[in-house]
Amino acid sequence: MSKIFLQPPDHRSFDEFLTCAKQGGHNLEIACFADPNVLDGNWHEVLEDHRRKLRHFEGTISLHGPFLGLYIHSRDSKIRAVARDRILQGMEIAKGLGGKYVVFHGNFIPLIGQESYERNWIAQNAGFWSEILEKYDVTVLLENLWEPTPELFREVLEKVNSPRLKICLDTGHASIFSKVPFEDWLSVLGDNIAYMHVNDNDGEVDDELAPGEGNINWREFSDLIEKHRIAPNIVFEVGTLEKTIQSIEYFRRQGIYPFNASDREDT
Repeated sequence: MSKIFLQPPDHRSFDEFLTCAKQGGHNLEIACFADPNVLDGNWHEVLEDHRRKLRHFEGTISLHGPFLGLYIHSRDSKIRAVARDRILQGMEIAKGLGGKYVVFHGNFIPLIGQESYERNWIAQNAGFWSEILEKYDVTVLLENLWEPTPELFREVLEKVNSPRLKICLDTGHASIFSKVPFEDWLSVLGDNIAYMHVNDNDGEVDDELAPGEGNINWREFSDLIEKHRIAPNIVFEVGTLEKTIQSIEYFRRQGIYPFNASDREDT
């Protein structure tokens, strides 16, 4: 099965991404239900339209869950309640789509800088995701956003201790918001990294460039995946279908994981 997921960013672009996924034998990560405007609007209609179009789709389906302002670790109980309700809404949509994975951001705020904040973030996440995994038969993927180190996620994973809680490593976020080397993320989290959001940037702005357009060393990226013997799914999170195809072809030409060195143009 293909390790590549295509990510249509909204409902309007879904059809062309679905066609491309079918033609290429790829999978789909559906992102439109991360948009609060969709979730507060006609999401039932959008869900039914997706279900109808995916009826004969043979690839794996995943969902990018809602994430904007969702602080399940907030010390304010009302904020926690809103975050919980929104995440449950995302989980129900994933269930309705037959999704295998659902991605949620960690939303750790490093500027707070207090040890008590860090301990609370770990404890609240461990308790919350343990509860969610008891209710839903799906794999939850925690995505790094502002998290400065992988150890935060490792502690949550150890406390939950479930094979259905894994990590989505976002290369762009790690490049900008984390000061530790990319290898540290792989060595600390290992095969708990089941999934990667792949895009490039200049190290300053999270503008989701296609690989090769920024400063990320993709040869090192590929070599480290091989070194640490992990086999994550790859999601090209670059916006348009044109940039997605460009990204796949760049990885193919360069022989970058999940493609083989034998695929490289210079071999």
